[in-house]
Amino acid sequence: MKFIYLPISILLLFNSVNSFAQNEISGNIHIIKKAADINLSEIADLPDARIISLAPAPLNETKQIKLELDKKRATYIANKQSALQKKGAAVSPKLSNNFNGNVTQGTPNDNDFAISNAGLMMSVVNQNLNVYNDTGRMIFGRTLPAIANSLGTLNRTYDPRVIYDPEQDRFILVFLQGSSSEDTRIIVGFSKTNDPTKTWSFYTVPGNITNDSTWSDYPILSLSKDELFITINRLKDNTFWKNGFLESYIWQIDKMNGFNSDSTLSTKNYNNIQYNGKSIWSICPVKYAHHLEGPGMFFLSHRPSDLSNDSVFVHYISNTIKSGNASLTTKVYKNPVAYGLQPNALQPNGKKLQTNDARVLSAMSVNGMIYYVGNTIDPNLFSPAVYFGRIEETWTNQPKLFGQIISYDSLDLGYPSISYAGSGQNGDHSCMITFSHVSAKYFPGTSVVYVDRNFNISAPLFVKKGEGSIALLGDTVDRWGDYTGIQMKFNELGVCWLNGSYGNINGQNRTWIARIVSQDPLLGVKEFSELKDFKLYPNPANQEIQVQFHAQEKMLVDIVLCDLQGKEIQIMNKDWVKSGLNELRMNTGSIENGMYIVRIRNHEKTIFTHRLLVAH
Repeated sequence: MKFIYLPISILLLFNSVNSFAQNEISGNIHIIKKAADINLSEIADLPDARIISLAPAPLNETKQIKLELDKKRATYIANKQSALQKKGAAVSPKLSNNFNGNVTQGTPNDNDFAISNAGLMMSVVNQNLNVYNDTGRMIFGRTLPAIANSLGTLNRTYDPRVIYDPEQDRFILVFLQGSSSEDTRIIVGFSKTNDPTKTWSFYTVPGNITNDSTWSDYPILSLSKDELFITINRLKDNTFWKNGFLESYIWQIDKMNGFNSDSTLSTKNYNNIQYNGKSIWSICPVKYAHHLEGPGMFFLSHRPSDLSNDSVFVHYISNTIKSGNASLTTKVYKNPVAYGLQPNALQPNGKKLQTNDARVLSAMSVNGMIYYVGNTIDPNLFSPAVYFGRIEETWTNQPKLFGQIISYDSLDLGYPSISYAGSGQNGDHSCMITFSHVSAKYFPGTSVVYVDRNFNISAPLFVKKGEGSIALLGDTVDRWGDYTGIQMKFNELGVCWLNGSYGNINGQNRTWIARIVSQDPLLGVKEFSELKDFKLYPNPANQEIQVQFHAQEKMLVDIVLCDLQGKEIQIMNKDWVKSGLNELRMNTGSIENGMYIVRIRNHEKTIFTHRLLVAH
């Protein structure tokens, strides 16, 4: 396979003139009554039944733009030069347990996923949820209409999302019900225990808060220590979803009301989120990576329907509902790498797959930085690709933005999702990005890449290769998906679980679940020091390193060189550390290139450990 990376952009700094702060939005308080407590194991299930329109979609403005992009791409493919083959700079992850997931009669799959520390996983797709253990055995399943029916209504159910709270050791399920202003609802469920097959507390949040001809679509979830956040798109009745978009808004919810099964749910809604008089579209909440933080919460959005744009909107809710002073503020930054509307994806059967737009699909906060991914076009290959962005010093007058486009000349990519995959230490920003893949040669499937702490990206790992093209609709363009799911296993270092999609031999879009393990040799290496104000430089080292540090007392120490597994390679010296400022000088000219651990220990314990890269 041939693949290329567009390089990470140079650092871009902003001053206060380049960033825009919107007037604060205070939001509106809504008190939501509990709908019911439901034991999922006791309700009668309903068959998975869906009506799928097989007629070609009517021509509209968005479809016309996509057709023009497809024509330009066809010209490019006929004249393109093959890219040079390059290996991924980071170590690819390893595929572990993997198995077939949920089966749905609908399209697209809309895969989302969550796994508990005990290994119980919830996999949701349009119309149903399944519970598996970590061996791959399905232990429970229910359709979303069965839950809706138990709440007293049975309207169209779709767009399920699920998230695991590692502090409460419980799950939250959200799905939508109804797709008109008369019946639109957001169903929010909180599991009462860590067993998702048992009792849940359900609340029905109104989907038409403006009491007009609009309804709610496309939820995304995140959690802080105290609250649940749901972003939603608001659409007009009886319109194509792209043309019918009015605005995006945010629900802020006191999650402990739900986990405590309180009779009411305290919520706050933020709408009318605009920039230069234009509504901001498809806002994505930023999940906390390896542990929950708060009280604030960040959100991101693009201008997703533009052919090319560099604007990144950063939204921040400042506090909790209980504080009484939570408000939403928006800033806009510029990323030096632009994103843009992408053409449709190609399949071996000649049909295409919908790639939607260039919205932010998934985001996370890692040690003070924000990472995010979404769909985009690769302007060099003119193909669907993954946009990978990063923001440092986010809420300052000089944020630093980086952008990278992940693309391959033999694959079309879409619907990425990102999860943390590091050690949790400061400076370790490792993550995994999963996405759907397809091409004129490869059937639709699921892949994943690993991004190491230095932002190097691995070669793609094929998690599931497709078995056939997706062929469900009567149109020349079929549904591919709206989102995928990936989550780190909070109590297993470097382990992520994901669910994605693949095409089967019958032309259907099916779900695949997989455990992905980091093979980064630095993952288990812990750096620490009881010595104050230490500096190790240069690192990487060529001929010599210096380590400066302050010690509180005089002591005799060993200076030890170890491999990454902690095994001693050589004790290089025994020497005295004096109270106050010290400097260790070590010649590395005779050490082979590679990654090592420098360890300083006295007769009682290790007092300093640090990684060292030797590169002559």
